[in-house]
Amino acid sequence: MTSQVTSLLLDTIQALLPVNAPRLDAESAHVVTLQSLNLDSLDTLKLAMDLEEALDMDIEIVNFPETLTLAELADRLSAMRERKVRRALLNAV
Repeated sequence: MTSQVTSLLLDTIQALLPVNAPRLDAESAHVVTLQSLNLDSLDTLKLAMDLEEALDMDIEIVNFPETLTLAELADRLSAMRERKVRRALLNAV
């Protein structure tokens, strides 16, 4: 599931970046941080909202520390999603 979340994260960030921004990929996700992308607070909020909608889960903006690499952020979001799915399955029983 992490690779799906990574791909979704990269596509969502790429949509926020200027046209001439470098293309992000799974390899660059291991070194690029949110801080290095120079997203302002509005862009970061938009990123969180877009990911919330795409992943169908609540995401607190504090889950976006600027020092995490995009791969680390994707791992964190993937783990959050897996916990949500497990809770939903337990509640359905």
